[in-house]
Amino acid sequence: PGAPVLHSPAVLPMRPDEPGEPLIVSGTVRTTTGDPLPGAALEIWQIDANNVYSGMETSDFEPLNIPNDSTGIPADNLRARIIADADGRYEFRTVMPGTETFGLATDSPLATLTRALQLQGLRPLHIHAIVSADGCLPLTTQIYFDGDPLVASTIEGAIPADAVKTTTRHDDHHARGFDQPYRTLTYDFVLRLTAEGATATPQ
Repeated sequence: PGAPVLHSPAVLPMRPDEPGEPLIVSGTVRTTTGDPLPGAALEIWQIDANNVYSGMETSDFEPLNIPNDSTGIPADNLRARIIADADGRYEFRTVMPGTETFGLATDSPLATLTRALQLQGLRPLHIHAIVSADGCLPLTTQIYFDGDPLVASTIEGAIPADAVKTTTRHDDHHARGFDQPYRTLTYDFVLRLTAEGATATPQ
């Protein structure tokens, strides 16, 4: 709540020396019938390259006790509400996320279960997204990354194949104003119309 509202194309709030490999995510928000959704809102948040969520502390994860010390990190770092353009297209610049850990050294219920299952206690790399638009049901999902071995982890069950995306590395970084190589990723979000939204949509 209260994260900055940015219009596409956007740059997520980040520190001047934000660690991590630059990443540009783009795509379209549309309905299940293929119609673009102008002005759709994408609430985006992620862990940073040093494995910390901004604006949260370990106590915020109770009773799971997931370690997270955000001391010195701006509260809205790598968080924003992004508004798609008139064609339902969006683009935002961020960095590749780090790895979320369950803190296996603790005695939380989740850590105990993870140890009992003999799992690593690490989540796959991911970016959180809640996507919404007038006349549609909101979609809560995550973007995962092809090539991440943790995608096959069973800690949270099978990850839908459509949520796992491939990044493309670009060495011509000066073309986009970077001082290092960067990655791009395309992710289209599809929302279901509500009953009222379906009625209001021309057939």
